[in-house]
Amino acid sequence: MWRVQCNLPPRAVEVLRSGGSHESHGGMNAERSTAWVTRGNVVLAWPLPKTPCELEGGAAPESCAEYYANGGERPIVYVTRSSKDGALLMTSAGGASSGGVVTVTRCDANGGTFRELGAASLPGAPAVTAVASIPSPTGGVVAAVGCADGELYLLECPPNGGELIVKRADRDAETGGGGGGGATTPSRLVNLAMSASKAALRFIKPSTAHRSIRSIAFARSSTRGGGSMRLLVLTATSTEEWEVSRDGDVALGETHEVLPAIKSALQSDGDLEIASIAAGDGDDATVLCRDGARWSIHVGERRRGGGAFALLASTIPPAGSVPAGGAPGARATVHVGGAPRESALVVTSGGGAALFAGSTLQEQLLLHDPAAGGGGVLAAAPAPELGGWLLLTELMGVVAYAPTAPAPPSPIKRSPSPAPPPEPRDSGPSPTRFSPRLAAAAAAAASAPRATAADAAREEAEAAVRNEFAAYVAGHGAAPSECGFRLRAAGALGGSLDGTEGGDVDGGVGAFAACSRAIVDALPKHWPGPDGPGPGVELHLDEKARRHDVFLRFLVEASGVWQLLAASEREAILEHGEMVSALLCVRSLHNEAAEMAETGADRERGSDALALLLEAATTAGAALQASDAAVRGRPAVEVCYSRATGAADALLPALADGLERHAGARARASLHERAAALDALSRALLGALSSASDFRRHHASLYPPAGAGAVAPPPRWNAGEGARMALTAAADAAAALRDEAARGGAPDLASPLGSQLYALAAPLLDATAAHVASAPLGSAERAMARDEYARARASVLPALMNAARASDGGFGGFASGDFASGPFAVTMDAVAAVAEAHFGYEQLAEVCETAMAHAARVGDGAAIDGAVARTHHHMRTLRGAAEDGECTFATFMFHRMMTNPGYHSGVGARVAEMLQDTPDEFYGELGECLKPHPPLLWLHQLRADDYVGAAGTLHGLSVSGASGGGNASVREQAQYLSLAKLSLLAGGAPADADDVVAIDAALDLAKIQSALSARRKVGSADASSPPLPPLKLVEACLGDSAKGASEDDLIDAFSVFASAGGEFREANKSLLEVCWRRAAAETDWSELGALGASGGDAAYVRALAATPVARAARRCYDPSYAVRLGPPFDEVITPENALKLLEEALGGEEASVEPLRAALSLGISAR
Repeated sequence: MWRVQCNLPPRAVEVLRSGGSHESHGGMNAERSTAWVTRGNVVLAWPLPKTPCELEGGAAPESCAEYYANGGERPIVYVTRSSKDGALLMTSAGGASSGGVVTVTRCDANGGTFRELGAASLPGAPAVTAVASIPSPTGGVVAAVGCADGELYLLECPPNGGELIVKRADRDAETGGGGGGGATTPSRLVNLAMSASKAALRFIKPSTAHRSIRSIAFARSSTRGGGSMRLLVLTATSTEEWEVSRDGDVALGETHEVLPAIKSALQSDGDLEIASIAAGDGDDATVLCRDGARWSIHVGERRRGGGAFALLASTIPPAGSVPAGGAPGARATVHVGGAPRESALVVTSGGGAALFAGSTLQEQLLLHDPAAGGGGVLAAAPAPELGGWLLLTELMGVVAYAPTAPAPPSPIKRSPSPAPPPEPRDSGPSPTRFSPRLAAAAAAAASAPRATAADAAREEAEAAVRNEFAAYVAGHGAAPSECGFRLRAAGALGGSLDGTEGGDVDGGVGAFAACSRAIVDALPKHWPGPDGPGPGVELHLDEKARRHDVFLRFLVEASGVWQLLAASEREAILEHGEMVSALLCVRSLHNEAAEMAETGADRERGSDALALLLEAATTAGAALQASDAAVRGRPAVEVCYSRATGAADALLPALADGLERHAGARARASLHERAAALDALSRALLGALSSASDFRRHHASLYPPAGAGAVAPPPRWNAGEGARMALTAAADAAAALRDEAARGGAPDLASPLGSQLYALAAPLLDATAAHVASAPLGSAERAMARDEYARARASVLPALMNAARASDGGFGGFASGDFASGPFAVTMDAVAAVAEAHFGYEQLAEVCETAMAHAARVGDGAAIDGAVARTHHHMRTLRGAAEDGECTFATFMFHRMMTNPGYHSGVGARVAEMLQDTPDEFYGELGECLKPHPPLLWLHQLRADDYVGAAGTLHGLSVSGASGGGNASVREQAQYLSLAKLSLLAGGAPADADDVVAIDAALDLAKIQSALSARRKVGSADASSPPLPPLKLVEACLGDSAKGASEDDLIDAFSVFASAGGEFREANKSLLEVCWRRAAAETDWSELGALGASGGDAAYVRALAATPVARAARRCYDPSYAVRLGPPFDEVITPENALKLLEEALGGEEASVEPLRAALSLGISAR
């Protein structure tokens, strides 16, 4: 389990990502909670959280300190923290170019920059190779500095800075003295002789290379003497333990020669190099060695008294298990003390990390390769309190890694330390004695524990499957019931005993799938020579295919377990067979090209194809070698053809890369050369996929049903990313090359390239469609898959259509023999087949329209009917995919008919045909398509006998107008309202229905505005202007006070009140009263009264009826005269109140009031 403990400081991220030739390095002091990184001469250090971080994504660093070392070389740095105030204390030296100068700096806990406390120049200006430090009890620093010449110095810096105290560690100092005077005893003489020998040997020093100090580490207080600190020093060949007394004196305690014991164990006389050492509990130590490109790890005991290093266990990690550690000059460091207890963590200078566990360190729990992502590991430290280790990485910062520990290991057996220090040759053999390496590895593997119980169970199940299959192949297999029982007992079968279906297996990695994979990925016993591929590899693939078929027969017939396997496991086993078939096809094409290059008539073409296939196979093999240690150092081509399961993740991407480089936009060759490259690589690609499809077709009965969760993992390998990349590259290249050829680059290639594009189109679109189907609905993955599918359609289908047009001369091409221009021609029918399967509605519509146009041109009525029927068939069957935003073909065609004239004279004629000839079964979809087009929708609704719907659409048009936007003119309003009324009446609505009455009222208002416009011919009441609201219309009828209004205008104002509804009348009662007053003012009532007194009754009555008051009374109170909407006028102004209002307007003169009463009574006489 990984968990980020502390993020990198922003400045550290900036420095690590900066360019240049400098390498990034780092370090950690877990005991003092510090971490640091260096790049060039820049050093950045920061404190780590002292408690486990529970924040998601890790804690932010509290502070960060920056320091620039002198010189351009990477400084050697060690950072600790003050035991008093937590300040960062750094000891640094500039490496080989430092001139022996060691600097101690300090930075307070709140960050910033380091300030110098002191510096010291070591005697002789040696090159510093190792530094370690601890805080002193007083708040200063105690540092140990190792040099390339083997010298060791102890430095002490006071807490407030000043001159550093430097003490040289003397390897020749005597750690014990002799007695006083007296006679010289034999033992005394021996000691004197030995001292003399030592004095003589002081002048014979070992070479600097052997004495160079590699690393230094402070250890806990030793129980071997009176020292308070202990230093563990690693040189090129040995380890040294130094005792540091409380007063700062340094004395060599013990020396253990490590290299001879390890060379003996490995039986190596080569240039073995000690890379790193880590002290474990007690006297244990773990040593990391390197011999060329091979690493080895050794656990030993530093026995008291010095001498040889007693080995307890050793391991040689397999090739590739120490990532980024095989390059020349690569360095590595080993760490112990984490979890599990018996484990060792190796961190390489290239950023890799590997954790080995178990009593013999045979079990690998971690393999972190920076090339696979996650960034390089810069440093590591044990963190048992966190369940494992702390790792300082380039991308994630400080990460806690808690491994899944193996089963409890058996403790390492240690020999008891003898009382007197024995000589190395007399110490007896180690408990684990190493003979030749193969024997040692076998013994270690036999004694190593299983990683987990689940691993042991899985291995047991796989072994049972292998054994039963081997027995079947040998001809002495058991009966199906007995075989199935044994397989179930071994754990290879899950589910119920009577099971018709086994439990699901994640990713298809059960015991049977593992054995199937082992069959198809088996390596040949003998690799071919350096001359390259031969027929042996193809025979090897043939044998794999045959053996896999035998394995399928064993599962189906001999053991009877096929239907008991999980659907995902069955799918995985069958996919292995598909991959072998695909790889065998490519191998056959490879050999065919090789034979053509050697003996064929077209040797140049064969040589070119061979070079392309060889390049693709080499690229794929190299990709497999990067992740498969078993095939490293082998010929890359044959690695490609040996690992069948690499077809999806290695070979197909390699073909995609080759297509882009040799046939795509990046290619710089001639058109014919690019076309030849496309032909060679696309044949391999399509051949592989076709062979896989043939295998699937021949074994169709064995595949799980579609609903059985059989896709493992989605999408299947032949629709995975590698296949889609390769098919896209090939299709894009074919489309571009065909277009270039058709434009005059090479007309002879246009038809073959079109045919090649057609061959690639269906597999590409099938693969991208399968990718869409495999993603969960509504997920971001499905959205991305849909976009990829749409891009593929947009790239391939128009190019295919262009090829069909060119081949068919613009005609339909439905009988390929009639119109095809050659054997490679792409017909319209071929394009239609692809478009029909992949929502290619634009191309399918063009094919249908072209067929209709061709039939109409030749006057073939039957052909026209057939073309129309074909279009309706597609409209009926292609129902789209609403969940992915794909409409039906019928919807697409209706939209197209409203925008594209097709073979008609114009869009209008085609729309008319659509409204007249669309079959009834599509009325619903046509209505939905016409909703954004109301001027067409109401016509369709009338044709569909939907009178109420048509009335609603027409009513909406009376407001919005034909062009939409709510700007209908008065004339348009009257037209649409009249049609709406007719639709309602045609639908059976009575004349007094509310909807009809409302339309009549609206028509009356439109009529009033039109009449007003006709009378005045100017102003806001123009008939072509938008309809006026009732209030504005009343105001327009009344006119301004200067001009006044005619009697007709005034009466129209009362009509507006009559047709605008009760709420309008109630809200504008005062304006209605104004109208009554204006009506009364329009008549000379005195003159009218005189007429009544002197004239006849008939003339008087006619004069009264013609007055505006009488006409207004009829409009307002006669139910048979005016159109009214809402309650009667009585609820607003009763006739009595109207009379009173009019009398008040006339001032109460009796001569005027009498004719007024008569006129009002005459107007409402019908009541």
